[in-house]
Amino acid sequence: MLLALLVMAACTAGDARERNRPGDFDYYVLVLGWSPAYCNIEGRVRRDDQCEDGREHTFTLHGLWPQYERGWPKDCRISHRPFVPQSIIDQMNDIMPGGGLVIHEYRAHGTCSGLDPERYFAISRELYARVAVPAPLKQGDETLHLTPAEIEMDFLNANPWLKPEMISISCRKGQLLDIRVCFDRELAPRTCGANEDQRRLCKFDKVSVPPADH
Repeated sequence: MLLALLVMAACTAGDARERNRPGDFDYYVLVLGWSPAYCNIEGRVRRDDQCEDGREHTFTLHGLWPQYERGWPKDCRISHRPFVPQSIIDQMNDIMPGGGLVIHEYRAHGTCSGLDPERYFAISRELYARVAVPAPLKQGDETLHLTPAEIEMDFLNANPWLKPEMISISCRKGQLLDIRVCFDRELAPRTCGANEDQRRLCKFDKVSVPPADH
């Protein structure tokens, strides 16, 4: 019995290593974080640069994650140290909230894309620019209370190229946390996999959307 368990554990470990190979994935998910909610939930307590006065508090680029149809690779081993040059960190500062996040996202997810930092973040920026933010989220100074379906519909109306199965809404502590949009390896929009199951990402009937701060 013990031998069988050891064999199973070894196979599981082997499968995990096999599934974390650079460039071996099924699709990308672009994760756009709603900065006002993040700052309310934890960012200000952590004194995160993202929440400083004077910064535009709307959607930031949280990351671009290679995904399997079920599950995802992470921290893929590459032939050299996953170093992100300062020049790239500086270039991403307008849409990503800090250098620490830029470095983390490349180490955890960019290494699994099979791309170098320059190309990985260029694609991240390109996809970020494709997604139009609905006017109701950019305008007004009052907290909105919306169902995930209503938020999704706002995005579909603002981005006619999107279909419902290509986008998911994530929430935390009753607030909108992020929007996730799926793209294939050629960067065309595609149906999301099981990882973006809306029922798992946000179980609230309604979520609050704190106003953007410009």
